[in-house]
Amino acid sequence: MRQVQIQLYNLRRVEVFFVFLVANVLFAIFWFSDQYGRLDSLHLHIFSGNGSQIGMATTGQTLTAREKKNILIWNGAHIEDTAPFGFGHQPFVQNACEVSDCVVFANRSSLPFEKYDAILIHLHELSKTYMPNFPRQKHQRFVFLTQESPNSMDTVDVTTMGHLFNWTMSYKLNSDIQFLYGRINPGPTAPKTLEEAEKMIETTYFPSAKNYATNKTKQVVWMVSHCPTPSLRETYVNQLRKFIPVDIYGSCGNLTCPHSKLSDFLSDPECYRMLEKKYKFYLSFENSICTDYVTEKFFEIMRHDLIPVVYGGANYSQFAPIHSYINALDYTPKELADYLKTLDANDTLYNEYFWWKGHYQVEAGIENRARHGFCDLCKKLHQDQDVIKIYPELVSEWHPSTQCKRMTPWKS
Repeated sequence: MRQVQIQLYNLRRVEVFFVFLVANVLFAIFWFSDQYGRLDSLHLHIFSGNGSQIGMATTGQTLTAREKKNILIWNGAHIEDTAPFGFGHQPFVQNACEVSDCVVFANRSSLPFEKYDAILIHLHELSKTYMPNFPRQKHQRFVFLTQESPNSMDTVDVTTMGHLFNWTMSYKLNSDIQFLYGRINPGPTAPKTLEEAEKMIETTYFPSAKNYATNKTKQVVWMVSHCPTPSLRETYVNQLRKFIPVDIYGSCGNLTCPHSKLSDFLSDPECYRMLEKKYKFYLSFENSICTDYVTEKFFEIMRHDLIPVVYGGANYSQFAPIHSYINALDYTPKELADYLKTLDANDTLYNEYFWWKGHYQVEAGIENRARHGFCDLCKKLHQDQDVIKIYPELVSEWHPSTQCKRMTPWKS
């Protein structure tokens, strides 16, 4: 009997040992797999060289730089043109890019240069840095990046930049990657034809339609931070003020928005809300008269209940619905003043310019600009892998002599 008890006791010890052994094996498998995941994530953090969240995707997702297109911002990575998008891989996921298999790097030493698929070069930051001088690989795309007009390229000589860039990324509509200051997108009820648009304009006559002139006591307003400009917009406004009052906010005038610093009043939502309650017309005047150069000062106003009076070198019909803006270059300053007075005195005519509200959606702001630009860049890198393109010269598209108008002082 005692011998049987001893055998049972030994058997239980074996069972306990076996259970302990199995438990330790399972723990080891779990622990090591978790550590390998952590090490993989850590490796990618070190590999990025910039603290970006490259390896921190959804659980179970393995990311390596080789699986994705690597984008290096060569210079000016932290200026407002590109910084709002963010760095690493996660911004492509967070922004719901159609193609998200890309990684943005801000540190040149994050990868060997031959591993980058696109090198973004801020043209207006070159005065602080220099052009890349490493041997270019066949798969690499050098991207000409700018949001400034050719008139502002006084530190860049584009005549010497032939055979350097594969793609352009800018505000121009013919860019390889459009990097627009804003967009006005048609909704499901937007008109498909001119006739449909005219019928929608007629609906603004209905008694039930909103009267956008209600409680507005002032006529024309302008917010501006740069006074002497290549477009000579200031001389146009000086002539315009002879015939109609123009309130000027900012460093070029004597008015300021309540609670706004002079340095950021152009991006202050409260400032715009105040203006749309008081004024009927806003001068969206560009500092340069150049092809496609339409900046945030237009798109931001289109988000509010004012009629923008535009002054620029773009074909605005390519950016906005018909009869939603007034083009100052179609009038002399006196003619424009007379037309604005006519609209001011007639609510029916004034409200016609808001017919499109509710049928289109306006996108503005640096976040939207960066989202579209980087999502499109990532998609293009995956689609055009075998297409080799290079710009033999940039003068025809980026020199002031070919892209911008030289204005003469305005007279009434």
